[in-house]
Amino acid sequence: MAIYRISIGENEYRIEITEKGVTINGEPIEADLVQLNETGLYLMNHEEDKVELHLRFEGDNSYLVMADGQQIKAQIESDMDQVRGSKTRQAENELRAPMPGLVISVNVQVGDQVEEGQVVCVLESMKMQMAIHAPKTGTVQDVAIQPDERVEKDALLAIVE
Repeated sequence: MAIYRISIGENEYRIEITEKGVTINGEPIEADLVQLNETGLYLMNHEEDKVELHLRFEGDNSYLVMADGQQIKAQIESDMDQVRGSKTRQAENELRAPMPGLVISVNVQVGDQVEEGQVVCVLESMKMQMAIHAPKTGTVQDVAIQPDERVEKDALLAIVE
């Protein structure tokens, strides 16, 4: 199970992703989120509605979200973010799976230079895809996954030094 807290303005939402589905503030929802390209374009299907979302990583777990002509700044914190805050420097360089899922793509190789916010890989869980971003600018030291591999929550994905 993965738990996220998303702050948008004064509002805070608790999102839980489990093998049974997704809830927002305890209410189950039926929605799919599909990544359409590597530049942050997503399609969200919710009941009869389809919404294009443009996400731009702003650093420090902050995203600029553009949907239906509106621009929203969202601050996202996962349980892993709280755990990472208390770990050593080496652990801060590790990218770990925020949820169990299937590796859809791996966009880097050992030795690649990455920028903070660059997509390192994409995971899918419950028909929702999540891009995993580099936590900082650096060099990829290890890639511990490959496409079509199943990973558990907290599994090591890559290391960026």
